[in-house]
Amino acid sequence: MLQKKSEPTHNRSSLRKWINSCVQDTYNHHACFLPGQVGIFSPAILNLYFSGIKINREQLDIIRQIPEKAVVVYVNKLHSHFEYLFSYSRFNDEGLPFPEIGFDYKTITWQSVSRLFKIFIFKTAYIIKNFSLPDPYESGYIKNELLNGRTGMLSLVRKKGFYQRFVKEKTDPLQYLLEMQESMNRPIIIVPQLMFFSKNAQRSVPTFLDIIFGTEQKPGRIRRTVNLLKNRGKIFAEISQPINLKKFIIQTDIKEKNIRLRALILRRNLLFQLNHHRRSITGPVLKSREELRESILTNDRLRLFMENYSQKRNVPLKTIHKQANSYLDEIAATYNTGFIRIASSIVSWFLNSMFDGVAIDRDGLSKVKKMSQRGPLILIPCHKSHIDYLILPYILSNYDMPCPHGVAGKNLFFWPLGWILRRGGAFSIRRSFGGAVFYTKVFSEYIYMLLKEGFNLELFFEGGRSRTGKLIAPKLGFLSILLNAYKAGACDDMIFAPIYIGYDRVPEEDSYLNEIKGGEKKPENL
Repeated sequence: MLQKKSEPTHNRSSLRKWINSCVQDTYNHHACFLPGQVGIFSPAILNLYFSGIKINREQLDIIRQIPEKAVVVYVNKLHSHFEYLFSYSRFNDEGLPFPEIGFDYKTITWQSVSRLFKIFIFKTAYIIKNFSLPDPYESGYIKNELLNGRTGMLSLVRKKGFYQRFVKEKTDPLQYLLEMQESMNRPIIIVPQLMFFSKNAQRSVPTFLDIIFGTEQKPGRIRRTVNLLKNRGKIFAEISQPINLKKFIIQTDIKEKNIRLRALILRRNLLFQLNHHRRSITGPVLKSREELRESILTNDRLRLFMENYSQKRNVPLKTIHKQANSYLDEIAATYNTGFIRIASSIVSWFLNSMFDGVAIDRDGLSKVKKMSQRGPLILIPCHKSHIDYLILPYILSNYDMPCPHGVAGKNLFFWPLGWILRRGGAFSIRRSFGGAVFYTKVFSEYIYMLLKEGFNLELFFEGGRSRTGKLIAPKLGFLSILLNAYKAGACDDMIFAPIYIGYDRVPEEDSYLNEIKGGEKKPENL
C-alpha cells in the first residue's frame, strides 16, 4: 500500500533542489574570488579611479617574462584593498595575469548581484549543515582555482596577522603556497609589488598631518584620495624581482627546515626585498641634523679616538669635542627633499635652456637601479664641468631614484652657493688632508654614517675637472675611506657605478683654454 510522502521530507527535498539551482550545483562561492568579468560599470569605474597611477613598460615586461604555465601570485607589504583593486584593474587592462583570488581579502563591493546572492546562499547552507564558516583553504578551493589558471594576491603584514597565524592557528598563505609547490612540478612565481604615493623619504618624526591623515608612504583614505586627484601621474607602482618557489625550496639552507620555518624565512626575505626596493627609490629614513650629529659624535669608535687623542696631545677633552663639532659643521650636508624638488625644476629649465637635450643610457640606468636594492650606490662620473653634479641628481630624480649625497671641494662652499649645495645633498671635503688626523677621523665617521643609513654617494675620483677632456689620474684617499667603512660593517654590499658624462661643448671651454695657455685659474664664484 502506497503511503503519502511526509511533508517535512518533501520540503527539505524542494529546498535542496532550490539551493542547488541557485548555486548551480557548485558549493564553492567565496568572497575572496573576484571574477574578471564583473559587469560593464565596475571596470570602467576602476579604470577611471586608477588612471592617475603610472607603471612603466619596463615594469610590466617583468611580468610578461614569467613562464605561461607558472602559477602567479602577487605580494604586497601591507593589507590594502586599494592596491589589490589596482593590480586587478590595471593588469587586466594590460592583458597580463591579474589577481582574481585575494588571499584573506573579501571583495564584496565589486561583486555582481548574482554572485553576492550565490555567496549568501552557499554560506547560509554551509553554516546550517556544519555550524561553522566555510574555509577556502581547507576545502582546496584556492588551490584548485590557482591550478586552473587563476592569479592570486596576498599581503605580508595585516592587522592581527601574527595572532591569526600563531595563536588561532589560521592558515598562513605563504605556508599554503609552499605546500602546494612541494606537491607539483609547475613553478609558483611570487611577484612582489609596491605602491608609491610620494618619492619623499620617510621622516623619523611624523608631522601633524601625518598623524591625522597618515604618512606619505601609507596615507589614509582622505590623503590618498586627495593625492590621486592632485598628483595625477606622480603616484606610481613598481614590480620587484620575482621569486620562484620551486627554486626557493631546493636551496641547501632551506630544504632541511620544516614547512613553518620555511614560510617564516620566505616572509622575512620578501619584507627585506620590498623594504630595500622602496629605499632604493625614496632613500633611507630622514633623521634630523641633530640626531645624525649625536649618532656620529657619540659612537664608540669616535669617542675612544677623541679620548686617546686628548691624552696624547694633552688637550682638555671638551676642547676636542668642540673641535669635532666644528669639523662636522664644516663637512655635513643638510639634505632637504623639499628643496631638492624645487632645485630639480630649476635645473630642468637650466639644462633645457643651455642644451638641446640629454641622451641617457636607459638600459644601463635600469641595471644600476636594480643593483641599488642590494646596497648603497657609489656613483663615479667623470668630471669635465660644474654641470656634472647638477645633471646626475636631476636624471636620477626623474628616473625614480633618490638624489645622492655628493662630495664637493671646500672651495665651492661660499655664500650662497654653499647653502644651496648642502641642502641639495653636497658635503664638503678639503683638497688635502695634509696630516690632519682628527679631521680625517671625523670625515671617515661621517661617510660611515651615510653608508650605514643607506644613502647613495656621488664622488669624483679625479679630484677636479679635466681641462683637456681626458680622464685625470684618480685620487685614492676617498676610496680607502669607503673601503675601510665597508670592512667596518657600515653596509652589507657596496655597488660602484662608473658613469660617463659627455658634452658636445663644455660650458667652461673659454676658461679652460685660457688656463691651458698659461692663464691663472680664477677662484669659483656664483
